[in-house]
Amino acid sequence: MKKSKATAVASFILGSFFWIPLINIICGTLAIHLGVKALTKIKKYPMKYSGKLFAVTGIILGLLVYATYLTGLGMCLLGFKEVCNNVGLPFLA
Repeated sequence: MKKSKATAVASFILGSFFWIPLINIICGTLAIHLGVKALTKIKKYPMKYSGKLFAVTGIILGLLVYATYLTGLGMCLLGFKEVCNNVGLPFLA
């Protein structure tokens, strides 16, 4: 029987959109969700599902999106006015 890794691969593909502004927020969230779902399936049914590396990579890329946004927001709140303008939050400058 062939193991399915569709959910894990979907997580990886969605996570790979981390570099596209605005779309990356949606894709990052879905990448994290699908990655966790895939890891749960792999742990529960190891004979039926595989793709642990794809799932973990998708989760990491999805988290990278939020780490980048939080870093930008933090820099903005610390007084880096140019960062505020670049991330679309000029009212915080």
